Amino acid sequence: MTNQDQDVLGRPIDANEKELLRIYEELKALSSRDDLAPCALMNVRQAMVMMWNACNDLDLVFEEPGND
Repeated sequence: MTNQDQDVLGRPIDANEKELLRIYEELKALSSRDDLAPCALMNVRQAMVMMWNACNDLDLVFEEPGND
């Protein structure tokens, strides 16, 4: 988990943005596990991509989503 205080453009991020980023990173970690039922894994990955959309739009992350 990162403890990020700035977005990718160097602007300070607020508490709401930190929470969105935390949730995205938790979903990213969860989606890389190999002990989840397939239906749970696919839904976690879908949720991770939705959170990536929000974090990317807010310039909180600069990466491609995915765990292949």
